[in-house]
Amino acid sequence: MQRIDRDHFPTRPAVVTIGNFDGVHIGHQALLSVALREAKERGGDMVVMTFAPHPMSVLRPESPVYLITPIDLKLYYLGLSGVKWVDILPFSQDIAIIPPLAFLELYLVQRLHVKAIVIGYNFTFGAGGLGNASTIEEWGRSRQVAVHVVEPVKDGAHVDAVVSSTLIRGLIREGRVKEARQFLGHPFAVMSPVYSGDARGRTMGIPTANLVPPPDQIMPPFGVYAGFLHYDQGRVPAVANWGIRPTFGGTNPVLEVHILIDQNWSFSGPVRFDFIDYLRPEQKFGSTADLINQIQTDIVMAKRVLETVQTTP
Repeated sequence: MQRIDRDHFPTRPAVVTIGNFDGVHIGHQALLSVALREAKERGGDMVVMTFAPHPMSVLRPESPVYLITPIDLKLYYLGLSGVKWVDILPFSQDIAIIPPLAFLELYLVQRLHVKAIVIGYNFTFGAGGLGNASTIEEWGRSRQVAVHVVEPVKDGAHVDAVVSSTLIRGLIREGRVKEARQFLGHPFAVMSPVYSGDARGRTMGIPTANLVPPPDQIMPPFGVYAGFLHYDQGRVPAVANWGIRPTFGGTNPVLEVHILIDQNWSFSGPVRFDFIDYLRPEQKFGSTADLINQIQTDIVMAKRVLETVQTTP
């Protein structure tokens, strides 16, 4: 996947889909599918236009948005969906005050030479959020630009709940990572380098890879989770404790991941932990022996949970 800048841009007609795409959930995937099909039919290039930071973090700094997928994860899942071009606009107050029609002319016509646009039914843009799907449809008719508005995606398993990033953030915040996976179409995940720890897990015979989530990423409650660790040599089942390690007086949250198969491990570059299911809350134990006994129980539970689970590559 290529990022658009002054030296890299598509040369064929552009089919553009615009949005925050936080989570790249099944609703977003519906948009991407329509845009990819439109680009193929037109012999053009599909472009995802998105924003960093999240616009609400600029417009309402007192209430920052914690992301499901910080930028590296978002780009990863966009790439899995078949996206070849992404245009990341650095959102600022200067962009926020551009009127809707001026935004379309400046960023879609002059920048991308757009031939078709694919948007969600509730997309808003421009100064005051006054631009919407109807604005783009009317503008498209005057500029001979095709406009496709994608209706909401619902999940029948949750009483026809409309899939949204807000809904998924709420599920993650409550620790309901299994349900969040259903709406996302892939697991909630953390991507991080592996950091050196105090090697306490290794001395207990339960070595861990220590990950630190980005500060702007939403996280579930402290606890123990079954999941998969992805690294440069593949995917392995794992169990992870997300928390402060109260048994040892910890204060800084760390995601400690223990791999469930015997092998010598080495990591180069960032790794990804996929949260598959919640096992139990983090707790303080009276002794190291009690903690080890509980971790052994956690390992058995995690293996049972992961036996039949398939995840995104």
